[in-house]
Amino acid sequence: MLLLLSIIGASPSVWSQQAAEPASYGVVVSSLGGDAEYEKLIQGWGKDMAAALRKGRNAEGHVYWLAAVKEEGVHAVSSKEEIGKLFEQLAKQVRPGDSFGLFLVGHGSYDDYDYKLSIPGPDLTGQEWAELLNKIPAGRQAVVNMTSASGASLEAFQRKGRVIITSTTAGRERNFSVFGRYFVAALQDEASDSDKNQVISALEAYRYATREVTRYYETAKRIATEHPVLEDKGEGEGAREPSPENGQGLLASAFPLVRFGTGDTVAGSPEVQELRAAKRTLEESIEALKYRKAGMDTEEYAKELESLLLELSRTQIKLDDLEGQ
Repeated sequence: MLLLLSIIGASPSVWSQQAAEPASYGVVVSSLGGDAEYEKLIQGWGKDMAAALRKGRNAEGHVYWLAAVKEEGVHAVSSKEEIGKLFEQLAKQVRPGDSFGLFLVGHGSYDDYDYKLSIPGPDLTGQEWAELLNKIPAGRQAVVNMTSASGASLEAFQRKGRVIITSTTAGRERNFSVFGRYFVAALQDEASDSDKNQVISALEAYRYATREVTRYYETAKRIATEHPVLEDKGEGEGAREPSPENGQGLLASAFPLVRFGTGDTVAGSPEVQELRAAKRTLEESIEALKYRKAGMDTEEYAKELESLLLELSRTQIKLDDLEGQ
């Protein structure tokens, strides 16, 4: 009775906090592109990542995309100043019962001392990113670093109770990473929900993306220059294949990235699925062309690149129209 009276007598704000369902927050940060082809890919992956996260239940109004290029849907330019402002805001807004994810996309670097994400103006080091993240009170946190050299950021981000995913094992893997493309695809494809509970967990998305990265390099007949890692014990170097035997993946399996259900789907219509597949094929073609650039005539390379980028733009426009982005 006393408990009931105390709840009835509570202020509306206290009541709303008690009754509110935990929210899912996400911050997506896209790096500078450098070359035109990379700018197109990185901007597109950031956009798709934010869109996929926004479609999950409990995420409405809680997903922020910062990018080097300002466009519709971008919260702010991905500069050190704007990133700091957003994290200050979220440090006050996010509750301990909420979940929080940080998703880094694009070009990273490692100089044998610091990991950095390439952003407009001064770059943020891995330690500076970790300091920002440590101010967020959410009890459940995940960092998905899909950039080149991202393995060098693992130690800085590491903390008990936090899921860490990097697209490379170490900072020395400095080539452009394709892991981001397939991690986004995992959040768009219900097939990645392996246990069919209408939730795509961090572990399920990691496994889906890792399989696709392997397929990509095998199909292209290239030596893999990135080896994704997952670490969620708060210690050690993580594992490329999380399992009960190595103790990695337990937290990640319980960390929801996208919740769907009640008739909603993340897969979309057959036409949307077909366009997404076409988009990934075009992106793979752009990277294959980039790989062959050294042995091509300059004019021939520029002509083929322009054709692929135009087709990619047309495909993206069709997707945006169908998905209402």
